[in-house]
Amino acid sequence: MELRPSLAALAVALAAFTFLGWIGLSDCGNPRAAEANYNLLARGLLKGQLSIDKPAPAGLVALPDPYDPDANRPFRRYEGDRLQDISYYRGRLFLYFGAAPALLLFIPWHILTTAWLAHWAAVVLLCAGGLLINARLVRAIGAEAFPGASEWAMAAAVLVLAFASYAPLLLARADMWEVPIAFCYACVSAALWCLWRAMGPGARPARWIALASLAFGVAFAARPTVLPNAAILLVPFLAGSVRRSPRAWAGAVVPLLLCGLAVADYDALRFGSPFEFGQHYQLSGDYESKMRHFGAGYLPVNLGLYLFKGVQWTSVFPFAHEPVAAALPPGHGKVEHISGVLLNAPILWAALALPFLGASSRRVRAVLLSAAWVGLSSLVLMGCFFGTCSRYQFEFTPALALLAAVGVMGLESRLRGAARLCARALAAAALLFSCAFTLLYSLDRAVIDHTNYGRDCLVGGRYPQARAELAVALSLSPGYATARLASGLLDYAGHRLDEARAVIAGVVRDDPGYAAAHLDLAAVLAAQGRFADAAAQYRATLALEPANAGAAAGLRSSLAHAK
Repeated sequence: MELRPSLAALAVALAAFTFLGWIGLSDCGNPRAAEANYNLLARGLLKGQLSIDKPAPAGLVALPDPYDPDANRPFRRYEGDRLQDISYYRGRLFLYFGAAPALLLFIPWHILTTAWLAHWAAVVLLCAGGLLINARLVRAIGAEAFPGASEWAMAAAVLVLAFASYAPLLLARADMWEVPIAFCYACVSAALWCLWRAMGPGARPARWIALASLAFGVAFAARPTVLPNAAILLVPFLAGSVRRSPRAWAGAVVPLLLCGLAVADYDALRFGSPFEFGQHYQLSGDYESKMRHFGAGYLPVNLGLYLFKGVQWTSVFPFAHEPVAAALPPGHGKVEHISGVLLNAPILWAALALPFLGASSRRVRAVLLSAAWVGLSSLVLMGCFFGTCSRYQFEFTPALALLAAVGVMGLESRLRGAARLCARALAAAALLFSCAFTLLYSLDRAVIDHTNYGRDCLVGGRYPQARAELAVALSLSPGYATARLASGLLDYAGHRLDEARAVIAGVVRDDPGYAAAHLDLAAVLAAQGRFADAAAQYRATLALEPANAGAAAGLRSSLAHAK
């Protein structure tokens, strides 16, 4: 039996999804899935409570202002109670995300298997489900609009859906924050498929519209930002027969409305208001209730970051690294591992070919316009948010990838001769770069996360865990300077001074502009009594960072001991 190229592409994508989810840092390094936050919510719901199954720390309860980021920092960090981005209200802890993933995925999984589902595994399952639905939709569109497209074009479309969607960036840190986004991706993919079926010949549109409405309803119960996408429920009503159907109107309105009312009741019971999702009571590095979370003023800079921001390319594997932070407008939050999708996943430009590929059926045009609206509405909404990070890109990029996948199939079907060969060459190059970039940049994300967690463990005195995390980071990127430096400091903390000096000296040799490496090497040399050498490293630090008070103090001490 011959293996179809599209199935091979799908197998490669699912294997990559699983690897990235497994290798990334999830659940704050906690190996016990039962203590993952969505499982804590599931456990709480099974006990009949809306808060998570975890008591608020007594120290947090005793704070005069528990929402002050400086005051609550000990409870948010990895080595503390790991309450980062948890909502605290009247002595109890909540997830400000909706309960739908807990109700529809984590609780059923526990009931069926008696085990608890890890966050990373949940995100892998949801992304795989969304990919399968979108691949089926693209195949159906291709069969109707571009029957001349080859099986190899479908394989390319699968790779576009899997990698140019930026799914690898979500999977590389598949934790609490990524669960609702992946859940919405699967739900929106299902809604688009239902709309496709609703507009098919001989279909029962009311039934399929109701299922699409339900998909948007449960997505809203996971992440309210999906609500603007639901405007595509109106697309089937462009047909007069559907417009005249009371059942179709009821199908579009009732499921989404019931889910919305359930969410409003859920939030009223948790926070005393049907319009409070818990963000104002969130424990984070910002004072959330004082922040301006949404504003049109953030849009211009965020569009530039989301669509056209470049990354830092070096000779150190995985080659693509997080860029240096750019200047931001007042009030803008942090920028986290961002990269411009149109610059770094150039195969997405294939979507622009769709208007020039000839007339398609009304059904095809309606679904493609629906996907375009999903991408545009999500991009604008998240562009108005005060924070910018790679996981938010997965709210709009999958829709662009769907359009680009159809564009690839259309180019293969419509073009002939030299034009087809040229289009194939350009598409192949763009697809290869897009896939390579998202895989490499997702590995960079995993390396950074494991390194940062390893450093936190080192500072907290949990040396075995620090060594394990740094080992993962260095296995993925042996030349990553920050992980190497932290490994040297781990040797220093264990009084292995010769090993520490060798490791840190190697970092200084390979990256002479790394001020922290010079400073740490100076500390090791001073601990070995090599004060003249230590003074030279302190001077090197000050040459790079003239205002470094620690280096200045170390230099004075080393010079005094060297006399």
